[in-house]
Amino acid sequence: MTKRLQIAIAFTCLLLYGLAPAQTPEEQRIRRAARGKDVVGQDELVSFRSDVPYKQALELLNDMSKKFLKKPIIDPSPLTIAISVNIESMYWRDAFELILRTNGMWYTEVADYIQVTGVGSGGPTTPGAPTTARVDSGAILAKTREITISAIFLEIDKGKLNESGISFNIFRGRDLNLGIEFTGADRVATNIFAVEVNPTSNKLAVDVDAALRIFESEQLGEIIARPQVTVRSGVQGRVQIGADFSVKERDFSGNVIDKFYSTGTILEVTPRVYMYGATPLIDLDIKVERSNVQPGTVSTIINKTDAKTRLVLMNGEESYVGGLVISEESATREGIPLLKDLPWWFFGLRYVFGYDASSVTRKELVVMIRAELVPTIDERAAMTRQPGDQMKSRLDDARQEIDRRRTNKQ
Repeated sequence: MTKRLQIAIAFTCLLLYGLAPAQTPEEQRIRRAARGKDVVGQDELVSFRSDVPYKQALELLNDMSKKFLKKPIIDPSPLTIAISVNIESMYWRDAFELILRTNGMWYTEVADYIQVTGVGSGGPTTPGAPTTARVDSGAILAKTREITISAIFLEIDKGKLNESGISFNIFRGRDLNLGIEFTGADRVATNIFAVEVNPTSNKLAVDVDAALRIFESEQLGEIIARPQVTVRSGVQGRVQIGADFSVKERDFSGNVIDKFYSTGTILEVTPRVYMYGATPLIDLDIKVERSNVQPGTVSTIINKTDAKTRLVLMNGEESYVGGLVISEESATREGIPLLKDLPWWFFGLRYVFGYDASSVTRKELVVMIRAELVPTIDERAAMTRQPGDQMKSRLDDARQEIDRRRTNKQ
């Protein structure tokens, strides 16, 4: 009997272990900073699209609240809109708070239930409970800093640059801005500097704007794009200069669908602002991409050159990403004009007076990035009031001057 009981207990343990939901290492790292919950189970995660109705999302969250907290969610609000926020693999209570915050709502929690209320409205509260905190969306937005990200995509022809007999280096100046240093041979005589240059150090340092004019005027390179985007701290900004192309694919049901891929010049950046004492620092998560589509007989090829990095910059500081080399192969017909283009059946003369040639052009993509903090809401509000205040002060000064003159005449 004892042996059978031991076997039954072991079998039950194995069965329960097999039914336990498997978690990946990434899922096990999901943490909860509040409520003393450090690990979130897979069955406690939810996902919603932004177009899901508010009532439908609350019904699902109500079921989860009953299951895990033994408390129903009471929602007296008459909202019939969508939740207006994308949620992917988020802890259900965090998703509940995010949906309410997005739609200008909040909640209070008591011993038996959770009630949805408006922001700042009264209601029963639990002393010391973190969930009873009121959320002022306007105050949060006013404190969130905005960052303007400016970038320059410069494509340099390596072949023409080598033919000119010079090379260049990018360096950082004392004023947080970038500079470009040109280096040539011992004696360089070229019209790239408009004069004959015989420098002792064989170097010429200029700022970025002057270097860009040199590259473009001498056809050594061209500016592909100069995107600029302003985003809030912690929010991703994306700029694409190009086109999306589609590929026919099948979904899980076997239906043929169009899946789109982005190509061209793409900049994705997520800035975050931190304070180091009184100095603001901008943490940039950057991804730059230059790609194009090459259709094939079997499949479509995307020629892509990209880089992903993280930088820490001060306000107004510049940095760069370089070394992204692209090789472009082109085929041409060379030879004596007209005769090289004769048809093949005309005595074969096209092969006598012409030939097919192929050339490979190597181009380097250099991306220069600048991050600047946008004035806060309070600073911008002060700027809008400043012209009126100046006008009022001038009118007061004029009135005082008129009164003074009248007093002197009397």
